[in-house]
This record gives sequence, structure tokens and C-alpha cells, in this order.
Amino acid sequence: MSPNAVFQERFIADLAIIVCIAFDHRASAEGLRKFKECIEHCRFVEATMDVAGAYDLIVQGSCTSLDEYSEQIERIRPYIAEFAERLDVNFISATRSHKDQDGGEALWLPCEGGHKRIQPSMIDKVEAEGDYMRVFVGEWSCLLHDTMNHLTERLPSAGFIKLHRSSLVRISFIERLLHEGHRWTARLQDGSRVNIAKSRVRPVLRLITPESSLREVNSSHVGSSAESWGNPTEKCAALAK
Repeated sequence: MSPNAVFQERFIADLAIIVCIAFDHRASAEGLRKFKECIEHCRFVEATMDVAGAYDLIVQGSCTSLDEYSEQIERIRPYIAEFAERLDVNFISATRSHKDQDGGEALWLPCEGGHKRIQPSMIDKVEAEGDYMRVFVGEWSCLLHDTMNHLTERLPSAGFIKLHRSSLVRISFIERLLHEGHRWTARLQDGSRVNIAKSRVRPVLRLITPESSLREVNSSHVGSSAESWGNPTEKCAALAK
């Protein structure tokens, strides 16, 4: 999946869709009524409002992907051609800018034909490969000539955590923390597992465990069966602010 497709998929849900429609008043009243009903039954439509002026109807909605939006528009396109004189579509951000949310600078990552600007919140994890860092953005990844320490400094510290010297992970990408024998591992949302270095156990557990409870938990703890700690995303929400 290309980084542009990942961007569209991940952030389309943060956009409100505003459609302004001017009716063709030469059409029959019954036809216009059915056209409005058709619009109201589109899955991405959340509200409609009759207005007076340059437009007759304003539609507000949202969708999970551009493909879903295009599918819904194609379904009613014949009716648009028959009953609409003019139609304007706008995508409006429903959240703060990504720079404000991330608290860090965007990264220019190498891709086919050049470089792609990627916001830190789009990155899932970073793994060291020799003198390069492999940066994962959804199903897409690339090799960046950089060091782990420098890349850690460039990414917002409240949103990422080091699991060991060769692995940096977005906190909300951690699905579960597992304790098996003498070792802690993190299971990520892509199904992969990353061993947590002994020196990193306490900082990682601090995401989900009160400081006072950490006295009872250490990397040498032995259990007869595997222990599992749930998704730390909600627990560390305060850290990401």
C-alpha cells in the first residue's frame, strides 16, 4: 500500500463531508422529493438541511474511506444528473492540524520516484536494519539512512516508546504486553511480537501500571503460565496529550 493510500485511509475518518446541492426546478416535485429521500438514505449522510439562496440542500456526512464515498456517489449519480443543477463537495477537517496533534515535525521518507512527507502519527514502528532504519506506515515500509537515537529525538516522545535498542513503537500500536518465563514481549496490532529489553521493562510497564505497583513487578518475575496485560492505549492517553 502506498504512503498516500495509507494517509487517505487513516485520516479520511477525521474529515466532515459537506455537499451543497442546487436542484433543477424544472424537474417534477415528486421526482425532487424522491431524490432527497435517496440522498438521506446514503450511508455517509448524517444530516440534511433545506436552505434558500444559491443552493437548496446542504448535506453533512462522513465516511471511512474515499472508496466508500465514491461508491455512494456513484450509486446516486444518475439521480444527480437528472435532478441537480449544481453540486459542490467540500472535505473539512474535524480535528486539529496533524502538526498540533503530533507535537513533532513531519518526516520526509524515501519512496518510489522521490520522497513522501509523513506525519509522526502515521508511523507504526521503526526497526533497525544495519546502518538503516526501516519505518513502517501501515502495510508500506521504507529504509531511512538514520540512527535510532536521532530518529527517536525527531519523533514526539509522548507518542512513541523504545522496546529495545533496535525497536521504536508507537504506544497506541501496542496491542498487548505478555510475560512468559523471564521475558516480557509486546504484541503489536500487525500481529508481530517484539522482545522488551530488561532495561526497558519498567518504562514500558509504567504505561499501564501505577508507579507504586511497579515495586511488585520486575523483569526477573517468574510465572507458571503466561501473563497478559491488555491494550495500554487508553491507559497512556494522558501521556499523549
